Amino acid sequence: MENILEINNVTKKYKTFELKNVSFSLIEGSIMGLIGVNGAGKTTIISSILNIQQLNSGNIKLFGKKHNKLDLREKENIGVVYDENCLPDELNSWEINKVFKGIYKNWNSDTYESYLKRLDIPNNKKIKELSRGNKIKLNLAVALSHGAQLLILDEITSALDPIMRNEVLKIFMEFVQDEKRSILLSSHITTDLEKIADYITFIDKGNIVFSEEKDILMYNNIIIRCKNIEFEELDKNSIIASKKSENGVVTLAKSDLRYYCEKKGLVYEEPTIDEIMLLLAKEDN
Repeated sequence: MENILEINNVTKKYKTFELKNVSFSLIEGSIMGLIGVNGAGKTTIISSILNIQQLNSGNIKLFGKKHNKLDLREKENIGVVYDENCLPDELNSWEINKVFKGIYKNWNSDTYESYLKRLDIPNNKKIKELSRGNKIKLNLAVALSHGAQLLILDEITSALDPIMRNEVLKIFMEFVQDEKRSILLSSHITTDLEKIADYITFIDKGNIVFSEEKDILMYNNIIIRCKNIEFEELDKNSIIASKKSENGVVTLAKSDLRYYCEKKGLVYEEPTIDEIMLLLAKEDN
């Protein structure tokens, strides 16, 4: 499989923030979760991919071509959804169909209408009258209906109720069954990413902390919960990060400490993405 997206040593500087030498890639047929706290750089990465932000250095490739050299047909291969509505407020969903039928060469009205039904989007209301969740779903229906090969989604699932969120996750899984399609999904809901992501990329304060296969990430690491005195006896070469409190220490460690924990009767478990992120995130000075 080939890379559908390549980011190489990208730097973007602002007065109070800098994206620093960011590099990662997304292969065809996969879902990548992009995680990090607010202000970590996730939206800056997405804006850079879409050529909204001009880079200070580095390069980005989409479909094997520089991101700022895409022709109109190649741009139509990208479907983008933000966590806010980007469609005309005065139109309803049926009018949206008419508009985009004349814009996108590969627009499919049948596909669009099927997503309206599946996502339970009202068709008799103007967009400005819809709830935030329905606005996001409508934007998603549009992104899924013009033959895109790459979906770029910025924090869209937080506006959905749990039942609809599960349905949307199913749609994402179906989307990448065509192994030429991929998804880059920025999300704070890491439990969603644990269900569907093939890769996790963690950005913190403008730096990439890791970009790894999710299953390998979860298998190669463990969380140990122990007392301070027990922590001091752990092999520090296998410790990745830790946080101490009055109740003891929570430690992110390499999985080779499993045997030691079993031998000493220490509690350990497979980490969640949330725990990995919280333990690895640098605290503000």
